[in-house]
Amino acid sequence: MKKISIIISLLISHDSFSQQIATKTIQPSVLRKIVSDDAIVEKALQFEDKNGKNYLVATTLQNRSDEWESKAILVQHYIEKSNKKLVLLRQITDKEDHCELDNDLQFLTESLRITDLDKNNYAEITFLFKVGCRSDVSPIGLKLMVIENGNQAAIKGKTLPRGFNYKKEKVADSTFQKLPKQIQDQANKLWEKFAPEF
Repeated sequence: MKKISIIISLLISHDSFSQQIATKTIQPSVLRKIVSDDAIVEKALQFEDKNGKNYLVATTLQNRSDEWESKAILVQHYIEKSNKKLVLLRQITDKEDHCELDNDLQFLTESLRITDLDKNNYAEITFLFKVGCRSDVSPIGLKLMVIENGNQAAIKGKTLPRGFNYKKEKVADSTFQKLPKQIQDQANKLWEKFAPEF
């Protein structure tokens, strides 16, 4: 009986693992084609799915003066064609301009998941980022994005600083609400993990 339990456990673990898509670091020669010299690379991964070779690059740009700081975030998903040409499938941008306090725009690198939960052989790229300007522990903007084969879905709301009685703010767009349940479940779990702060 014990042996059967171990086999079942291994099968379940393998099934869960198989939904995670293997990734590796993008080669510098490819990265130079995508990233500008003044950008800070937050994440740069390559993986394969039904589209062939995929590249995901998340960068931030900063601009400062003595009085303010501006930040912008750029997330790009490319695929490589047979002629080695890179084709941009989806680009997501956001910014916090001329913040005179603490500019908290931040790509949450630990939130990034590349999976195939609906098993359609197209990767789902899921991640969160914060955007806001503040000088205290008040909530700031929080966004979760799901990209699949060029399509985009989102949850938008605010962070929840611990120890305060702030109202929870979280709204999923109509595209997100049409995603398969397993993709929504993963996204909601990530939101619950990364929304709390401090």
